[in-house]
Amino acid sequence: MAPPTSPTVRAAHLREDLKSLAVLGPTDEARIRAQLAPASLKAIEDAVPTARLPLALNLEMAEVVYRVAGEAGCRRWGTASLLASLDGFFKPLFLGLTKLMAPSPTLMFKTMPQGWSTAYQGCGTIAVAQPAPGQTRLTCMGIAPGMLTPAFLHAVSGTLAAAFEVSRYTGTVTLEPWKPGAGEASWLVTWKKA
Repeated sequence: MAPPTSPTVRAAHLREDLKSLAVLGPTDEARIRAQLAPASLKAIEDAVPTARLPLALNLEMAEVVYRVAGEAGCRRWGTASLLASLDGFFKPLFLGLTKLMAPSPTLMFKTMPQGWSTAYQGCGTIAVAQPAPGQTRLTCMGIAPGMLTPAFLHAVSGTLAAAFEVSRYTGTVTLEPWKPGAGEASWLVTWKKA
């Protein structure tokens, strides 16, 4: 099968995003669902988990979440979505091991390039660097232009902050300034042991 010619996202990821709207509370979840196009909801809910759907569905959802719940809501939603991706039989084992073994956030973020390419196609690549002790920088190069919005980028900030939910570390995720049309976005994660 030929690779898609336009940016796509895995249906399973979009389903986790829909499920994760619950973290915003019943009122905001209902407002967000009401503002999403019915055809978008149907496409997500009817797709097999391994299907590739247009990135526009993910961007639409992020914009509505941002409009209804703001930056903080987008971040909470991003965190909840990553945690939802861990749901299943192995979640307690995974969470127990990460708390016990205490891998650093940099080590955990080293899986981000593979996770990104699994969820997204035609949306750029992620590079992970440790500019200083207690810091990790994640840079998305060749990011799809539609992703360079506060809504989408703050949701990714929340996704990265999920590392603090599953480890013995605390910290902050800072979305670094970006230029629209530059094709690049980066986040600086500062962390320390809790």
